[in-house]
Amino acid sequence: MSLSLSQPIFWLYLINITLVLLVTLHMLYQRRSPQNLMSWLLTLILLPYIGVFLYLLFGSRKFLQQHYKPKIAMQAISPVEPENSLAIQLNQVLRSNHIAGATNHNQVEVYHQDTQCFEQLMLAIANAKSHIHIETYIFELDSTGQKILDALIQKAKQGVEVCLLMDSLGSLSLHFKSKKLQQLKQAGGSYAFFQPVLSSLLKGQVNLRNHRKIYLFDQETLLTGGMNLTDEYLGPEKQKGEEKRWIDLMFKIHGPITFHYQNIFNADWHYATSEKLSEPFLATQENILGGETMQAVPAGPDIDSDALYETLLHSIYFAKKTIQIATPYFIPDQSIMNALLIAVKRGVKVSVLTPESSDHLIFDLGRSSYMRELIEAGGTVHYYKGNMLHSKLIIIDQMATIIGSANFDYRSLFINHEIVNFIYSKPLIQTLSDWLDEQLQSSELYQPSSNPTSRLLENLSRIVAPIL
Repeated sequence: MSLSLSQPIFWLYLINITLVLLVTLHMLYQRRSPQNLMSWLLTLILLPYIGVFLYLLFGSRKFLQQHYKPKIAMQAISPVEPENSLAIQLNQVLRSNHIAGATNHNQVEVYHQDTQCFEQLMLAIANAKSHIHIETYIFELDSTGQKILDALIQKAKQGVEVCLLMDSLGSLSLHFKSKKLQQLKQAGGSYAFFQPVLSSLLKGQVNLRNHRKIYLFDQETLLTGGMNLTDEYLGPEKQKGEEKRWIDLMFKIHGPITFHYQNIFNADWHYATSEKLSEPFLATQENILGGETMQAVPAGPDIDSDALYETLLHSIYFAKKTIQIATPYFIPDQSIMNALLIAVKRGVKVSVLTPESSDHLIFDLGRSSYMRELIEAGGTVHYYKGNMLHSKLIIIDQMATIIGSANFDYRSLFINHEIVNFIYSKPLIQTLSDWLDEQLQSSELYQPSSNPTSRLLENLSRIVAPIL
């Protein structure tokens, strides 16, 4: 069959080819991994026009036009050198990527019970005297969210500067019903949505979500971790018969690392509102002994490099004894996967703890081939049998821990705005290791199905896994 210039189908075909070429050039400009590139090319070829539309929605990785959101400029505040060899190397890699160096004397408390986390959050709100700066992916006005909002309104009425920043897609329901937040504004507080859905659609940035969890009080007290502000994560004690909450961790931190979190919050708030908040200040550290050595590591389109990805990859290649991973979603980049498989061959014990069923079926389907490959190489995978396990935690040789908002998947490492802590202090790493061991008591060893059809479907899902 031949096509002529007079036939509409010729022009439709030509337009699609042109769009595919433009998208391909954009992907090449962004230097994507071959795996991700091939997945998108397959999508573009198999789904004419629809593939281009999907790429515009979900394919962006870094801002093409950098002026949309300025890069975060992190300031070095203390010349702290971590003690162990892995920490020294990670600190060096991060600083080479313009991430501020490690800080010490951080006073850290770890909370893992939903009710404790809620109490600490409400206590921090109640005790705030000058500033409350909250940044979250999901904020819902369910029973927990309404209590938090009521408390924020009360503090705003008292003259406290209250700034509430939510991701518009993660908090979609509230985004489209923002009148429910008017009371906060009338009380003197402020709220904003990061990357409003409609405008970010037009800009081709709807894929770039803010997954950070930063809860700051008076620029001195920080609550952070993986918890969003909904009843699924935290709240008052559940009544008998009510659905239990997800499993997650929250850190309460006093110390110099809060300076970096404030700096990141200010940058995100300025991007969303064009308002400049007061400069973060560094509380005096005189006469403070002990505390934890930690490093705040942001990731996302507002960071020049892939610092988090590079350090994670380096950590895996450095590991000599153990790599322990807890994650709700296990869809690693191919380079990360290869590093894990090589680690197993080097004699390193690699273990993954993940929920038996997460909240996203498509991620559960996408992870299967990776888990099978790891198990066949000699690693172990445990299914958590309780409620949804939402914690994100990586422990390398008991020498360094990575914990925060980032999942173990392509989206967190290359697309989302994320924030994690690198922890280098042994006592705190041991505390987290003990917590992980406790979760393993509620888990069972996963064994992949021997059914050839299952194996085929798993491998088929791996084709699209890099674009999930």
